[in-house]
Amino acid sequence: MSAARDRLMAKHQVEVQAWLQAEVQRPVPSEDEYDSLVRAQWLESARAYDPDSSLAEELILRLRGDAAQSGGLDLTVGGLLLKPLQEAVTSAAERDVKLLLVGISPGSTVLHFRPAEADTEESSTDEAESISVDTAVHRILDLVTTAEAGTSIPQWGKTEKSLGEVARVLAKFDLTADLRWMDQNGGVSSSSLSERGRNNVASWHEEVPTTDPETLQIGGRVTALDEIAGMAKIKTGASKRSKAHSVLFEPGDLVGLQLTLGQEVSFTVEERPRIKRDGSLSSDLFFVSWDNRPDSP
Repeated sequence: MSAARDRLMAKHQVEVQAWLQAEVQRPVPSEDEYDSLVRAQWLESARAYDPDSSLAEELILRLRGDAAQSGGLDLTVGGLLLKPLQEAVTSAAERDVKLLLVGISPGSTVLHFRPAEADTEESSTDEAESISVDTAVHRILDLVTTAEAGTSIPQWGKTEKSLGEVARVLAKFDLTADLRWMDQNGGVSSSSLSERGRNNVASWHEEVPTTDPETLQIGGRVTALDEIAGMAKIKTGASKRSKAHSVLFEPGDLVGLQLTLGQEVSFTVEERPRIKRDGSLSSDLFFVSWDNRPDSP
């Protein structure tokens, strides 16, 4: 057997050496690349039996630091962190997207989220819904990668504002956040927001890019008037949960408009960003014009 094996090895020695050399030189796939390949192969096998098969989308948030050592989530941290994370996804998708917490696993603290299923009466197909969420999450991952690289952001908007709130909470508890997105076609993408990235996001908020204020149209009922402060509150609906806007006016303008409580109005306003005392970004609405103003006598 030994002689036969030696003859066989000698016969194929060149082929074996070439194969080994190719394997050594082959790049080692990253964790994301490997997991994407495994998930795509699983999906391919599943679609051989059911062509409509797909994988569940999932956003995984891993928190690392002393405040996340137990494998659980302190409600103090969760209460401050999860709201801006939700708002970041919603603003990036430019529509209402809900993240459902579907599990917590060990490995520091690992939170698993899935986008809420679309209401078929309010949206188009499931595919269009998932593409929008996928695009939104990738935008957030790109922002995190940009922050870690220490480069400036090309634009400023509500998504960047929400990411700033996330970074501020992480900094408060000295946590690093690893974000991982698994799409319905098997793809896996990830990015991490460490202390370096948090500091860079904070610097973005210190120097908000100067842009023209965004112009908005709002309408509703006047529920409060403060002529001294130059502020009117406009409630958009009859429900107690309806959104209310505080609109600021230049000195004297509010008095001249002669608004009354309960009056239905439609305003054009400018949204101007500002930095709050805690370093977070907010915005104010400033009056531009009264669109449905009745004719003067």
